[in-house]
Amino acid sequence: MADFGINDAFMKEVSGKIDAGSAALFLLIKNMTADKVLREIQDAGGVVLKTSLDDSKEQKLRDALAKAAASPPEMPPAT
Repeated sequence: MADFGINDAFMKEVSGKIDAGSAALFLLIKNMTADKVLREIQDAGGVVLKTSLDDSKEQKLRDALAKAAASPPEMPPAT
């Protein structure tokens, strides 16, 4: 049997480097529609550590996450 998932050692390495109260998100996507995936994760913010995307798709991902980091979160209306 072969493991086709995300490398366990990589996930452990990343988990050891993040600060308490922070989170890491590992995505393994076989087939996707890039614009739909970006739309779903663009508000999360974050940093891309490793990807197998081609350069242009990786840059779109980085740009979407950077945009979320640059804009302050929306506050719910006061009641």
